[in-house]
Formats: sequence, C-alpha cells, structure tokens
Amino acid sequence: MYGSIWPIVAAAIAATLIGYVWYHPQVFGARWMRLNAVTPERAELGASRRHAYTALGLVANLVIATILRMFLGESGMTSVAEAARIGFFIWVGFVATILLGTVLWEHRPFSLYLINAGYWLLALTSMAIILVL
Repeated sequence: MYGSIWPIVAAAIAATLIGYVWYHPQVFGARWMRLNAVTPERAELGASRRHAYTALGLVANLVIATILRMFLGESGMTSVAEAARIGFFIWVGFVATILLGTVLWEHRPFSLYLINAGYWLLALTSMAIILVL
C-alpha cells in the first residue's frame, strides 16, 4: 500500500480531470459560474491563469491522494468496494459536512453546495478506487 508513487499521481490526475469535466460549461460549469456571480471579466482573468491554477490544484490533489492512501493502508482496505466505501465515508464525514457551512453561514445556494459536494464525492471515491487497484 505504501509502495509506488504512481497510484498517487494517477489518482491526483484523475481528480483533476474529473474537475475539468464536472466544471465544464456544458456540465455544471455555467451554472456554477452563475451561482458564484462570476463575471466575464473574472472568467477571463481565471482563464489567463489556468496553468497556474491547474498546477496548484494538482498539488492539492496529490496531497489528498497521499493522505487517502495512508487511510486506506491503515484500515487495510484492498478491494474496490472497500475503497469506494472509505471514499464515500471520508466525503460524508469531512467534505459534505464542511461544505454545508457555505449554505448555513455564507448563505450560498444549496444548488451550489450540491455541485461542489457532488464533485468531491466523485473525486474522492474515484481516487480511493485508483489507489487500491
């Protein structure tokens, strides 16, 4: 479980690619931008920094994949079903509950919560599965 770095790299890349698809304008990106009041000017500025943002996101996903592999290793998870379950429970116990604060305290729309939480559910579950393959 603590051997090669390549499963961590693969999991981080997968989460990044899932994010590209999930937040694509034809999937949830256009709605996400409206809910966040992203203006065309802000979107253009973000596009000009896309490479830097992608690199930082990839580093963040590498950290998440590393810690997730530690959780999987400590718990002895080796099957795809077990990995998917631990990814789900990490999502429920940490991500879904923490993100709920944006609805409760920042008064963000619940549909924005669903978009962001949905991404993390898919990303964490996918990362966990990749890490046990």
